[in-house]
Amino acid sequence: MEFVLGIIYIVVVGAVMISMAALYFLGPDRMYKKIYLGCQTTVVVWCISQVFVLLSDNTYELAASYMFGDLGICMIGAMWYYFACSYTGVSIKGLRKYAPAVVAAFHYLCVLTNPLHHLYYNIFDLNYVEHGVFFYTNVCTTYLFVIVGSVILYTDMAKDEEQVDKEDMAEAKASKGSPGEVATSDTSKPHDSIKDGQLLIVASVLIPVFINAVYLSGMTNLTYDITPLGFCISIILVMLATMKYHFMDLNRELAITNEKLLLEKERNRIAQQVHDTAGHTLTMIQSYMKLAQVSNEKGEQEEVGTYLSEARDLTSRGIKELREAINEMRQGESYELVTQGIMQLAGQVKEIPVEVTVKGDDGEQYSHLSKMLYDCTRESITNTLKYANASRMDIVLKFKDDSVDLIISDDGDGCEEIKDNNGLYGIRKRVQGAGGTVRFISAEGEGFLTRIHVRTKKGLLH
Repeated sequence: MEFVLGIIYIVVVGAVMISMAALYFLGPDRMYKKIYLGCQTTVVVWCISQVFVLLSDNTYELAASYMFGDLGICMIGAMWYYFACSYTGVSIKGLRKYAPAVVAAFHYLCVLTNPLHHLYYNIFDLNYVEHGVFFYTNVCTTYLFVIVGSVILYTDMAKDEEQVDKEDMAEAKASKGSPGEVATSDTSKPHDSIKDGQLLIVASVLIPVFINAVYLSGMTNLTYDITPLGFCISIILVMLATMKYHFMDLNRELAITNEKLLLEKERNRIAQQVHDTAGHTLTMIQSYMKLAQVSNEKGEQEEVGTYLSEARDLTSRGIKELREAINEMRQGESYELVTQGIMQLAGQVKEIPVEVTVKGDDGEQYSHLSKMLYDCTRESITNTLKYANASRMDIVLKFKDDSVDLIISDDGDGCEEIKDNNGLYGIRKRVQGAGGTVRFISAEGEGFLTRIHVRTKKGLLH
């Protein structure tokens, strides 16, 4: 019997440790998950101690085994209470915060000092162990903390059920659409999930408490404490509630994390769009202002009026594009042909000449690339006007049967080292998102060249 019991303990310890590893790596890091892992650790310690008890050959080995196991016994109630409070978000302060830990530490100190007072174990030898008063106070306080923690969990889950009822009623009323009449809807699944989860949690507490009460009452003739097996059953039930009925709600945590990542990605996309639009618009307006100032100094008032009119029109378009970007609209898709948007961009530049060369025939088969190529061209023009100190730009579009090439170059200062700042990073990300490739080529005094190659099949965009 001892051999079988030892094998059972070892198997259960292994199963619990596997579940602990799975829980550790599942979902984002949360304090309540750490505390729950602490609860499982106390059960593992308790079970391992029972194996040591079975293997003990003398009183010293037995005492060491009991001291090791009592560490889990004394801590499990407090750990469960703290887990329940952390999981449900219940605020604990003052006595409620420190009392469980103090009580657990006190009882374990009683275990360690038992040879001095014999109040935790009245009699302790290899063949017989008699429990003392502090053992029973530990049992009572452990039961108390476990029950209070379970009540906290059950109350919280009952609130969730009530919330589901309210949401179901609201959804039913909205779907029916007529006042005073409520449409029927299938609410059995969420309700059943909540009730089944509650049942598992209650059972996970009652089973080990019942087994421990039976063992301590002397109703059985068992020599060895089987309570750890009850707590192992408890762990299995809680893990079932966690995985099947989302007791720990780790799936929700993962969904929240993913939602945050998607939101951050979308914010970055919009920020990039705003950066490109605002940067291009302000750079072009600055260019027009310079030209207007030069014309004013020369007394060419007609030219001044032209540049100011161009700046005003560009400002209006920039405001529109910014509004579309903020509203998550896809600016630039209004151009059915690639050449339309790029020709418009080139025509806006007055500070330096921009020559556009088109090789091949543009057509609707390239229209899905219009926005991407438009944005890349706009950013290249902005960078040239801001940093290159160039005297001209050249834009070459090559339309082939299965691809489009866009080459943008200037005769500016160039650079020895190319760094992916916001502008170049945005170009690279857009092109790669379309399934294409981009190269930036430059050297000191040799200008800057951007070469984009992208295939025309729409499927590569996704």
